[in-house]
Amino acid sequence: MEQLYDTPPLSIAYDPFHEWLYVEWRGRHTAESARSGGELIVELLRARPCHKMLNDNSQVSAEWEGGARWVGSEYYQQLATLGMRHVAWVCAANWSARKSMETAMQFVTRPSVVLFDDLASAYAWLMRQS
Repeated sequence: MEQLYDTPPLSIAYDPFHEWLYVEWRGRHTAESARSGGELIVELLRARPCHKMLNDNSQVSAEWEGGARWVGSEYYQQLATLGMRHVAWVCAANWSARKSMETAMQFVTRPSVVLFDDLASAYAWLMRQS
């Protein structure tokens, strides 16, 4: 993996073998951090175009409800515009963080986003997408 960005709350890498982004969110996030992280991912996607993303929220520990609408509508729309076709989104174990994800999903029209409870299932599904 080629590390593109790495901080305690957010890590972004490009997997050249699978040609996808691996994004790992950790800890507490707010509407502001969700938006700034999303904007960074869009910027890095421009530099490393690809059609798939493994979006791992398994370590998110708090709700980010205030940013859910932006994530579900504007952010995912920007990803689609840049050529993103498939996103495997690993759910947070934390109930309130998971609720924020489900709210965001109400606004996603594209790309194809599928929620998973574990990283292995998300990885396997993303591998099958073309």
